[in-house]
Amino acid sequence: MPLDERDKVAHLLRRAGFAARPEEIEAGVARGLEATAHSLLNFETTPDNLDPEPPGLNQNYQQNNQAGPPRGFENFALGWWMNAMIKTTRPLQEKMVLFWHHLFATSTLGVIDPRQMYLQNQLFRGYFNPLLPSQRRTPEDTTSPFPVGNFRNILMWLSRDPAMGYWLDNYQNRRKDNEVGTNENYARELLELFSMGVEDVVAHVPNYTETDVRQLSRVLTGWSVLPVDVRNNYPPVEGQPNNFPRWFAFQPTYGRLQITHDFGPYTVLGVTFSSTGADTQGRRMFDIIVNHKNPGQQQSACGRFLGYRLFQFFGYDDPEPEVINALADVFDKGTPQFTIKNMLRAIFIPGSGIASEAFYSEKAFRAHIKSPTEYIIGTYRLLKPTGYTLNYELVTSNDGLTRLNSPVSLNLTLTFANQMGQLLWRPFDVSGWKEGLNWINTTFDLARFNWAKGFVSEFSVFQQSRNEPPVEQRVPGELTTEAVRTLLVANNAQTPERVVDFLARLLYQVPLSNAARTALINYLRAGTDGTPGTFPFNINNNVTIDNKVRGLLHLMMTSPEYQFS
Repeated sequence: MPLDERDKVAHLLRRAGFAARPEEIEAGVARGLEATAHSLLNFETTPDNLDPEPPGLNQNYQQNNQAGPPRGFENFALGWWMNAMIKTTRPLQEKMVLFWHHLFATSTLGVIDPRQMYLQNQLFRGYFNPLLPSQRRTPEDTTSPFPVGNFRNILMWLSRDPAMGYWLDNYQNRRKDNEVGTNENYARELLELFSMGVEDVVAHVPNYTETDVRQLSRVLTGWSVLPVDVRNNYPPVEGQPNNFPRWFAFQPTYGRLQITHDFGPYTVLGVTFSSTGADTQGRRMFDIIVNHKNPGQQQSACGRFLGYRLFQFFGYDDPEPEVINALADVFDKGTPQFTIKNMLRAIFIPGSGIASEAFYSEKAFRAHIKSPTEYIIGTYRLLKPTGYTLNYELVTSNDGLTRLNSPVSLNLTLTFANQMGQLLWRPFDVSGWKEGLNWINTTFDLARFNWAKGFVSEFSVFQQSRNEPPVEQRVPGELTTEAVRTLLVANNAQTPERVVDFLARLLYQVPLSNAARTALINYLRAGTDGTPGTFPFNINNNVTIDNKVRGLLHLMMTSPEYQFS
């Protein structure tokens, strides 16, 4: 059965964001589907509500004989990001930050300082420029292309990102005396994983050769970071904070005029050019990449690659070639060319063509298995939309070192996210995470269900001292009894029937079957010993909330229906 207007609005809000509360759906229906899509796409017209940056980002801890950020910075910064996704007034912007992290998968295990990962996160949001102020000379340098701008420029900014520079080693990519021997890691992944793939996703022909990888690696020699080594007391870089490598630097020479950049000529993807000793020739590389078409193909390899990845992320797995080609055409021929927002518009705006028809189809509806991040963030937005209480504090230990204390619930959530298969900033490898059915297996499912229990009720944590048996500790979840009661009362859900109906409308995309509804109502009415109809259900009584409503929430969050978006 075709989707009606309400289904389409709910579908759009869930995919372009992280969840859709009933009042958000009704507001979207009142506004209209197309207007709702435009509002999501033009997120820059809505003020953001990001928290202040994490403490310690700009402080030079070397002055206090402490190298690096405060202890606990990585977890705190991850909590900062999760909190941003939960509370955001710009859902599509935050969803695109997640998309770019998924595509340009970078790990804290490969950087020199976790603060680089926080800055990369800001880069994906469009809020960080890796160039020093004096190097921001052209519009393409001063206006961030992230998260929905020109993909050619996105690749260029990504190639200057210090976290990426460290993660794939390009910061130490040096000229060699022949084609072989440069550090090829970044050049290889730039083609294979970030821009076009090993083969065309429609024609299934090779997109590039090993020679292209080696030649591209030569182009990118000398693309490095500043300061080079903070441990050797390098002077501040143009008055900027100098406590970790955080700025891009093109370094054709280094030290005693040691040559680090290979001046070419190069031949990449069939185009031959030379370097003038500036990174402008490197910039030309990105024009070549986004324009590359394989012989006999109508669409660019890059456009098809991005069409596939974007539709897979927002629509469904394995989109049809017609959908991919339509999005590639928008990429190749849109005004301006290579613009991500144009591709998203083709997906989200109803009546835009085959991509939007596919997005609003029965095939797409309820077809997406939530990633662990979507599962966690969506639950917060549905049941606790004001987000975490991040009661972190910056403390100084007796040894003089500073650290960040973060809330236990955050640390446990990160632990469970890892057990579900997706700890942000720790992808399995540079290819990122495998989505879809890969999120579902007995290990990952159990972690989802255990986290759900902790969220709605309490976590069980086992502490163990040396030579002592483990001791179980109960840690309260995120939902207080009063918060649950307030939610139910505010939505006129005070009887078992109304509680089940309201929570089903809140958590699920389709109405419950009569059998499922009856079973859940009977659960609320049953006594603690299971005797039917003997529980004195009264939401003014804490026992009802704690013994019954929390149990109901856990049952619904572990159901198959809740795993889909």
